[in-house]
Amino acid sequence: MSHDSRIHIKSWLRTKHLVLLVALDESRNLHATSRRMSMSQPAASKMLKDIENFFGMTLFLRQTRSMEPTDAGELLVRYARSILNDTDRLIDDLVSLREGGQGNLIIGAVPGAAPVLLPQAINTLKRERPRLVVRVFENSSDQLLGDLEYKRLDLVVGRLTEPAQRHLFDFEPLAAEPVSLVVRADHPLVLGEADTTTARTPTLSEIVRWPWVMHPVQSPMRGRFEAALAEAGVASPRNVIETTSTQTTLQLIGSSDAIALMPTSVLRTAVSAGRFVALPLTVGEPLGYYGILTRKGEDRSEVVRAFLETLDALERAGQG
Repeated sequence: MSHDSRIHIKSWLRTKHLVLLVALDESRNLHATSRRMSMSQPAASKMLKDIENFFGMTLFLRQTRSMEPTDAGELLVRYARSILNDTDRLIDDLVSLREGGQGNLIIGAVPGAAPVLLPQAINTLKRERPRLVVRVFENSSDQLLGDLEYKRLDLVVGRLTEPAQRHLFDFEPLAAEPVSLVVRADHPLVLGEADTTTARTPTLSEIVRWPWVMHPVQSPMRGRFEAALAEAGVASPRNVIETTSTQTTLQLIGSSDAIALMPTSVLRTAVSAGRFVALPLTVGEPLGYYGILTRKGEDRSEVVRAFLETLDALERAGQG
């Protein structure tokens, strides 16, 4: 594509075009899209046709009950989402500065990642920048990396879930993360009522018959667990509640006989209250290294750089 063509695209493409593409991708219905944008359906249809004519490509296929994006449509929708999220962030940052704030930092974190290090880094940064707004969202790595790609997050404390993601994100490892099978301290599988630091060793065939609280099947932690069961010739648990919330998991296992598959780092913070213990049974390999993920090839904001420097300093101090 020539330099002049690139300039022509930049000068023609408008925010309203991007909003239309994202809205249509979410609803897959032109009538719903036009209503969301407060315009008539013929006007929305004409705008879509104008965009397709401009690029010389069909972006959405008109089917009986929905409109499905083509490969070109999916590519343009991804671009539109990224630009719109970037614009929302610009507005938030400008409002923060205008009102005397110190900007925004939006972090995504997998449950259990750096349960001590991450809060320490946030508290340290907040002491230096008390008017900095920090938001932390907890989810599985696959969900968080989607939000990072579309610029809903500044960085993620998590892990890569597939090799192709190395083309999208820079990864700076922090630590390995073993997992544990966690139960409440007075669970029937625990050895003795007086000793809540150890538990008897059950078999794999035995533990899968209990209720479970686990991450969704697409998460790395659940995947390794299921692979370990398959290798041992043991069927997967049938009584399962799925959640990515650490707090919900702890509440569920604290009030029932359920077993949870959790990062060992989470257990170390929760067990201090004497409420939970780990069964002395290893299922699956450690999840490997988790770390800091940022968008590849993008200049990091000053706030992100400051946070990463703080995190790095704390980690080195903890290893010293």
